[in-house]
Formats: sequence, structure tokens, C-alpha cells
Amino acid sequence: MALRRQVSEARATFPDPVRGLNLRAAEQDLQRGEARLMQNCVYDGGTRSRKGSGKITTTTLDATKRIRGLTKFYYGGVNPTGKRLVAYSTKISVIADVGTETILNSGMTSDLDTFFCTWTIDDKVYISNGTDVIRSYDGTTFATVAGTNIPTARGPIIPVSDRLLCITTNGIERSDPRSATIWSSNSSWATFRPQQAGLFTALHAGTMKGADTIYSGAFAFQANAHYLIQGTDFGSSVIAGTASAGEDASIQLMDPRVGTSSPYSIVSVPGVGIFWITSDVNVYMISEGTLTGKFVGDKLVSNNSTDGLENVNRAAISQIWGVYWNRYLIFGFPMGSDTWPSTQFWLDLRGFDTANTAKEGPNAGIVWYGPMTGQTVGRAFAETQNGNNTLSGGEGNPTTGAFVYELQKASTFTDAIGTVDTNITVKYRTHFEDFGAPSREKYVRAIHFDLQVPSGSALANIYDLDGLTQFNVPIEEVD
Repeated sequence: MALRRQVSEARATFPDPVRGLNLRAAEQDLQRGEARLMQNCVYDGGTRSRKGSGKITTTTLDATKRIRGLTKFYYGGVNPTGKRLVAYSTKISVIADVGTETILNSGMTSDLDTFFCTWTIDDKVYISNGTDVIRSYDGTTFATVAGTNIPTARGPIIPVSDRLLCITTNGIERSDPRSATIWSSNSSWATFRPQQAGLFTALHAGTMKGADTIYSGAFAFQANAHYLIQGTDFGSSVIAGTASAGEDASIQLMDPRVGTSSPYSIVSVPGVGIFWITSDVNVYMISEGTLTGKFVGDKLVSNNSTDGLENVNRAAISQIWGVYWNRYLIFGFPMGSDTWPSTQFWLDLRGFDTANTAKEGPNAGIVWYGPMTGQTVGRAFAETQNGNNTLSGGEGNPTTGAFVYELQKASTFTDAIGTVDTNITVKYRTHFEDFGAPSREKYVRAIHFDLQVPSGSALANIYDLDGLTQFNVPIEEVD
């Protein structure tokens, strides 16, 4: 026989946060399965702390500079070699897994955002920073690229089909087929130009799927617009006065209102689509197989005391970065007055489906976790080729110095910040539960939950709509 006026067990049980973080909704409008706060934790067979980070470089590469560029360069054909490259101060260096540094060049213009592009056609990595002429590295020789119309690339160089593309003040220039030494220069036909006023801000290589064809191409961005570049023939000689027969490359304006000012934020996710952070600081995506985009970051715009995307430092949005790693899409944001990314939000892609149909995992839909705090990572790169499975990161705070880290390190629950390892603080706050009777006053006699805490002290807070009713209560006393 049921006890009179007792809340049912099914209603009294708080479900796992399979729908993730929601900072936007009012407290009483959070749905079952949503969370008000998931600081430094994710849902993965239970609510768990994110993994921490460890130092790859045990001492600073430069005490007053930050890491400005980071990649893993794989080269060598059938027996490839991988070298981790970093840019900081005036240097381009190789950082071994044991942390030792080999300086390749120390003559770059100091402290500039630096981009790396691996081109498998000639087995080299190309380096650009918006000021210096393009450099190259083949695993042995570091060189300044020489030839015809060698550009000063504003932002990343990207490979498309059998050539390279890059941004200049004239537009987007292209190289000759299978050559990095001959480029177009303000050409009447070979230079891609925007339809709206302003310079291009970013480039991102990608393939587009037609009815029965896959097209090599790229997405080009202005601050408030994005374009599609595609074609099957990009011309045989880009320095010729007219296009060669068969040249069919084109640039098309896809949306005149949605662009990016954050070139490091553009990420392609296999089987899902392309994502980036817009200039008004939301997350935008174009699903694979379509060219129609949508905003997916609205739950990260906060209407409560937890800072969300509305608190991103707009003066530093060029430093926002994104990376795809282990079924998470991770974005780093500079918050408040920070000029380096100090907060991350993670999109869980295990159940992500824009069509809202069932997929593997319980959390189908748009599921965010965060804010992830405690790290000051300015650059991140997923090292996933040649048997590697490492997420590397570069220090973003110049007062900490230029360090390289291993992120999401197994069995690690502290964050490396320079030479110091700091504990990760996890905060999980559930949705507000009215127990099916929002107007009825409740008397909470007991709260029961399972919690594994390897070390430290766990505390619980009890909230109602009007705020805290009990706070900082040691777990063993909540009964």
C-alpha cells in the first residue's frame, strides 16, 4: 500500500544528465535530463570528471611568450614519421614526446598567430603567419619558399585537389597544379574574390557531396559571410592571362550574414559536418551532405550566474580554437578580460543527430558539457595518425610561458599549468525538480546518491527557485 502524499520513486529519482548543459533556460524550465552546471564533468556511463593534462615540456621554452601554433607533421610515405611542431616567439621548433626541443628557425616575426598545413603531394608542411613569406619543412630542411608570386598568407594555407590556396589582401590565391612555387597574384580569373566588402578571414578545406559525385573544395569566410569554393579543374597555369580550357573552379556566396573571425575554430567532424564559431559568438554547423547551416550553441548563452558565450572577450575572438577528439567537439574561449582561452565547452557527438532520429547512445541531440575550467590552452591538435592517439595543447597565457601539454591524459585528474599541477574542481548541478506538483511545498527528509571521490571533500548544495536553502554541506551529513 502506497504511503499517502509520498512522491513516487520514478518521479523522485533524478535522471542522468543525458541532455547535457543548459545555461539559457529559466530554472523552472530545465527539462529532466538537463543540467544547470556541469563544470569539468561529462556524462559517460555516469557523471564523471574530465581527464586532466600533463607536461610534455617540463621547463618553459620561453618565460614571457605563449604557444602561437601547433601541429603534428606526418611524412615519409609508407613508413611515416611524426614530428610535433610549435611556433612561439620568433621560433619554429620540433618538440619530442620526451619534451626535448630542436629549433628549426629563429627568424620569424615575433609572437604572431601561426598556421601549419601539411601537403601530402610534396610531403611538406607549409607555415604562414600573416607577415612572413611562406616557409616549408620536409622533416629535414626548413626553408623559405621561393618562386613566382610567393604570397604572404593571411591565415591558413589549405590543400584543395592538386594545389594550395591562401588568403591575401587581393582575395584568395591559388598555386599551380602540384606546385607550391608558382602562385596567382591579383589575377582576373585565378584570384577568388568576395562578393561583400572586406577581407577574407579564414579558409577550411572540405569535400562536398553531390548526387553521385564528391567535389574537392573549401569553405571561405569573411567576418559575416561564408562561401563555397569548388571545381574539378582549377586551371593549368595560374599566371596565364586567361584560364585554361576546362577550368571550372568557382566561388559562391552561401550566406551573407554568418561568418567567422576565429580561424582556429573551424572543425570538420567525420560523418557529422563542419562547425565554427561565428563573429557574434555562437556555434554554427553545416551538416554533412547539405549546404544549409544551423546554430547549435544557444544553450551556452547564459541567463544565470554561470558565464556562457555572452561573456567571451570579443577583442580576442581570433584566439578561439576548436578540435575534434574522442567523439567530443571541444572549443576553447577567452572569457571576461582574458586574451587567451580560459574556458572550454564540449559538444558530445556520440548521439548527435540533426535529424533527431535514434542513434547510438542515450543522448541523441545537441548535448553540451561545461564550462571546463582550470586549463589555459591556446592551441590544440589531435595527433591521431601513425598509431598516435594524443591530444596535445600549447599554453596560451604568456605570463605562464611557452609550455606544451598532453591533454585528456589517461588516469590524470590534475591540470598542468606551467610547472604546477592543480586539482580539477568538479561542480554538477541538476535541474530543478517540482516533483509533479509545482505549487506544493515539499519537505525533503533525505537525499541518497552514490559518489566515488578518490581524494578531497565533496559538498552538496540544496536549491529552491528562490535560491540556496542549505549550502556547503559535507556529503556524509546530507541525510
